[in-house]
Parts: sequence; C-alpha cells; structure tokens
Amino acid sequence: ALIAAVLNMATMLAPVDEVLWTAQDRNAEFPASGEIVFIGAAKDVTDPEFPERREELARLVDRLDQAGAREIFIDMVFDSPSSPEADALLNAALRDVASRAVLVDSVRTGIDGSDALLESVPAVGAEVPRSASRIWTNMFGQAWYMEYSVPLANETRPMFAAELAGKGTVRAGFYPISYYFDLSSIPVLRYENLAAKPQLAEGLAGKSVVIGLINPPGVTRPNIPGLAGVPPSIISIFAAETLKSGTMFRQSGLLVLAGIALMLAAAAFLRSGPRRYAAYALTILLLQVTFYATAQWAILLNGGAAVALLIVYGAFRARSVWKRNFRMVDEDTNLPTFAALEASREVADASPTIIIARIHRFEEVRRTLPRELHAEYLLRIIARLRAATQETTIHLGQGHLLAWTMAERDPELLRAHLEGLRALFGAPLQVGTHSVDVGITFGLDTSNSANVTRRIAAAVSASEHSTETYDPIIIADSASDEELIWNISLQARIDAALANGEIFLVYQPKVSVNSGNLQGVEALVRWNDPARGLIPPDKFISQCENAGRMSHLTRHVLREACKAGNAFERHDLIFPVAVNISATLLHDRQIVRMVTDVLEETGYDPTRLVLEITETYRIANFERAAGILRELAALGLKISMDDFGIGAASLEALQRLPFDEIKIDRQFVGQMLGDEKSRGIVRSIITLGRELRLTVVAEGVEDAQTFAILRDSGCQLAQGFGISHPVSFDDILLFQHFGKMRELRGMV
Repeated sequence: ALIAAVLNMATMLAPVDEVLWTAQDRNAEFPASGEIVFIGAAKDVTDPEFPERREELARLVDRLDQAGAREIFIDMVFDSPSSPEADALLNAALRDVASRAVLVDSVRTGIDGSDALLESVPAVGAEVPRSASRIWTNMFGQAWYMEYSVPLANETRPMFAAELAGKGTVRAGFYPISYYFDLSSIPVLRYENLAAKPQLAEGLAGKSVVIGLINPPGVTRPNIPGLAGVPPSIISIFAAETLKSGTMFRQSGLLVLAGIALMLAAAAFLRSGPRRYAAYALTILLLQVTFYATAQWAILLNGGAAVALLIVYGAFRARSVWKRNFRMVDEDTNLPTFAALEASREVADASPTIIIARIHRFEEVRRTLPRELHAEYLLRIIARLRAATQETTIHLGQGHLLAWTMAERDPELLRAHLEGLRALFGAPLQVGTHSVDVGITFGLDTSNSANVTRRIAAAVSASEHSTETYDPIIIADSASDEELIWNISLQARIDAALANGEIFLVYQPKVSVNSGNLQGVEALVRWNDPARGLIPPDKFISQCENAGRMSHLTRHVLREACKAGNAFERHDLIFPVAVNISATLLHDRQIVRMVTDVLEETGYDPTRLVLEITETYRIANFERAAGILRELAALGLKISMDDFGIGAASLEALQRLPFDEIKIDRQFVGQMLGDEKSRGIVRSIITLGRELRLTVVAEGVEDAQTFAILRDSGCQLAQGFGISHPVSFDDILLFQHFGKMRELRGMV
C-alpha cells in the first residue's frame, strides 16, 4: 500500500488512472444538454489563398444571427490576412450580429515554457470579443483536464469552454472533463451542408453554435473514449457540457487505495487458504463493481493506486508462493527440502520422531568430485538410506543434512535402528568412477511438540554435536519453551549474575596421599539463580562457551580465586589454588593477557596458581597452544592436565604440551576397587607421571579403600567426595583445623 501511495503521489499512476477513466466512460452514457451545436468545416476556412471561404463564413454568421442563434463561437484562427474585401466582410459580420459572436484564439506554449496567443489578424478580429483555447493531451492523445482561464502577459483570458458553458469568469485552476455524454446527443452539422442549404440554420434558435475545423492543419486531432481523431472543438464542447451539468466528480485515489488495502488486510488474516483466496477474488470483483456503479453516477474514480496495490500485492504473494514452492523441492535432486518437512501438517499432527542425518566430510567430497557428480553423490547416499527407511520420505537440508521421520519413540530401538544404518555405510559408495567413504551420524528429536520447525532445529543441533567416534547418535534434550528462552538469554543473564554475586566459588581440598595434610584447593564455580536455584555447572559452563562468554566467566573465576588465595595466606594457609581453564581459550594470546592482568590486579603469587586445562581433545592447533602455555608457565604458575585418560588426544597432548601435573580422571579412580583394569590404568598413569617428573593427582576418591590403594601405588595428591565435597572458604579453614586426616569422610 505504501508503494502504491508513493507511486500515486509521484503521478506515476496517471496513465493507469486515465485508462480506467476510459473504461468507466465507455460503461455509462448521459445525454448532452443539446444547447451546444457543432458546425464542422471539412475545408480550411482560414486559408488566406481562398478569400471566398471567409466571405462564405461571413454569410453563414449573418444567417445564424437571423435564425436566432444565442452565441456564435468561431473556433479557428485567421492568423494571416486574405483579400481586404473578404477580411472586412467577415469582420463586419462578426461585429454586426445581434447575438454574441466570439473569436477563439489558440494558446501555444513556447520553447521557454511561456504561454503566447496565436491570434486572428486585426483585419478579421478588430473589435470582436475574444476567447482562448488550449487542449492538453496525454501520451494516448486524450484530454482529461481543461483550464478555467489562461494567464497571459497583459491579461487573464477565460477559456473558450468555460464561456461556452456560461461560466466564463476569470478563475484559476483545472477541472476534469467528463466523457460520460453520448456523442450522438451533441448536435453536429456539416459546414458545407449548411452553406448549401440555408434553411438548416432555422433549427439553431437559442443555441450556442461552435464553428470549427474538422481537421485543422498542423494540429494532431485528440482522442476521446471510444473514438480516435475528433475535431479539437469537440473536446471544448465536452468540457462545456461538463461545467453545465456539474458532472465533474472525481474521487481521490488515496481513498480508494485505503479501502482496497483494508479489504486485502482482512483477507490476508484468514487462516483458511480457500477462504483467503475467495476474499481476494471478492476484493477484485468489488473494485470492478465500484468502477461500474460510480460510472452510472458520473463519478470518475482515481483507481490507479488501488490497481497498483493489487498488482504489487499479487506480485509479493506470487513471489512468496514461488519461494515457498521453490524451497520445497531441491532443484538438483528433486528431493523435498526441510522447508517441506516444516510445512507438513501430517508431521505436526502426528509428532513422530524426527531424525537428522549428518554426512561428515560432505563439502570435502564435493570439492573433490566433478560438479556433474554432486547430485549423484547425494542420491547414492539416499539410496543406501532407503534400504532401511523404504516407507518414509527423505528430506534434503543445507549441505550435509538429511531428515526423515519415524513413528518409533523408544530410544533403545531407535539407536539399534540407526546403528544398523551406520553399518550400511561401512562399505564405500561408488560415484561415477570414484570410490567414496561416507561417515554418518544422527541427531533425533523425540518430543511430541506440534512445532515442527523447533523440533527440526533441536534435531539439527543434536546432530551437530554428534561425532563418528564417541557419540554417533544424540537425542535432543526435550527442553520446554521456558528452558529454551532461558538458554538463549544466557549472555545477558550471566552478566547480571556476575554483577549481583549470584556466581561464586567453592573450593575442593587436595590432600597429600601419604600424610592426609591439605596441599591445595581447586576453585570451582557455582551459580545460585534467585528463580531457578542452583544451576548445574556443566549446563551453564557449556552455555557460556556457546554464547561466547567463556573468557568473561574465566576472568571472574581467576580474579576471585586469586583473592581467595591471598585470604588463605592471611590465615597462614600457604598452598596452591587451582583454576579450570577451557582448552577452547588456548587459540590466541588473550588468555595470557587475562592471567597477567589478574595477577597484577590481585598481587597474587603466581607460583601458587595452578591452571587446570580441561578437554584437551578440543585443542585444534597444538603448536599454538604449546606456545601460549609456555608463555603462561613463564609467569611462574603451574600447568595441569585435567581428566587425563579420556578423550582422543590425551597422550598426544601430554607429549606436545608443557604440563607440570596430570589429574587422573574419576572414571578410572572410582572403579579401582571392583575393576582390575581400572586399577592397572591408574597405577600405570602414576608410574608414567613419576617417569615424566609430573605431579599426579587422583580425582574421584570416594572411600578409604581407594585412598589406601592410591597410597600404596605412590600417588601424590588426591581429591574427591570421600575427602571433601566442594565447600566454602570458611569450611576450608575448618578443614585445615582438623589437621591430618584420621578418617575419610565428607564435610557437607
């Protein structure tokens, strides 16, 4: 509607309006007043080479005067003198008639834009009343507007049509010409017939007579609705009839536009497709009926803006439908897309399990294969999937994603089915002459929500976290809408929580395995949300990584841990404080600047700070990480590898990165009593640490027997719930007060 309104105000829709006016004029005909008679001359009466024609016109003027014509308008310009006798005779006839005789001069616009008159010579027009005429035509040769008067250099002269209608006062502006009058109801006589048969003039008593040329030389004849090339005088007669009848109503285009816009808006909000399209059809029909009805009341509608709105709206709707249909099917493979799955009413109603298959190394393979084999590569993958999913439709997503649905919801049955699918891809695909290995993992959504778009997104997210080695099948967490909103607003929440003190540190003691004395603490972060209570660290820490707030959180933990270390020292507790650092922060030197700034800010002794690097398998560039860790070690602090023994890169990381300490993962320590393999792994790691001159810390000590095995194995430090849960600063002071551990028990 805004586009149509702007086009309308810029007058760019004027041609459309005029075409519509033509259509309206053709659908209604009103009788003219009959008081204006046109006498058309086929020959050029003004030609100075034929003085006898001027003499003939003088005789006709006398005859019309004798017949009682009310007014005589000579709508032609005698711009060149003829014989003195002929000019004098015509001038005398015009001056002498008892009724009012008027010579109509022609208004021309010069190349400088100024108006000038093309006048009859004084020999013909001296002392004869003058009027003026100018006809504006559009690109279609039609005249839709007429001036009331025209301002000239020395005067403002009424226009011929206004005087012909008896409204010849000087008035500025334009008025619309109505062509609703039936042309056949305007009396028309041939000049030549009237000259040959004088008795024809007897019927013109009381009439206004216009004598004009049918085909004036040098002038392009204008058009009227339904008829091309009419004498220019006819246009002035229609304009005069318009003024006489008052049928010059024209409705604002913006008003019509507003009405159609409201109807389209109402139609657009109908949810039912058939009803909506019926409403669109009704809107178009109503506009047509309105055009027809107003024509019967001699009202012209400026409907260009409304038509433009319908065209623009229709174009946008067509584009939307085309895009939706285009997005529904992949043009290369003719497979339905994720958009088709999102739009499926059947999936929304039945809420089956949605499965997303992630094709690994998809883009690498596409870069290797010739372009003409790209679609075949996808189709080969899908053909193999169909071996176990024959009765379902497979949808194609962005690049490396495929989707389908299953009625089954049991996680174990789904995993068994998908493991079977993975087994099908154990053999390479043959694509053209190329043999291609395919890695495939899956993300699933088993919720019963009718929001298909959200469910697809959840399954896609799960598939993106899947790995070929560890987690090839991941079922999305069926979080509520409230949970999802809370998660996506985490960035703002974490900043507020840090500012409000909702995020704080607790400390888990590390003790000497030989003596039981407190040898250090590990600072662990906790979040107590006023509305949700204690939030599990794994949840909000992973969300911080996803939201890009890990550096912000780490800086806070470092600062608070160093402050706590200084406070411990004031209580004569001089031992290291360990802080967890995500391996994802080892990709640039920002972590070095962060640690340096915190040490300078708090004044904490760097030799009593231990940085525990978590999830070393996530390090992408060992050379860069090694350089960053050496810079950190140069500050005087210690570097520890957390969770040693799990993850694909633990041994490689131990070899390539400068660690001072390794922490045996609780997965092995916690199973030492009942599992000989776990016990052997722990002892081997302790021996490895001794050989590499590294401090070895055992995590997850839950009981005295495990503690005793660790002491017998030569482990140096231990921590776990059997020694102490993570506790507050004051509880650490209380812990130290007990001295050497005589009894392994929790302090919660």
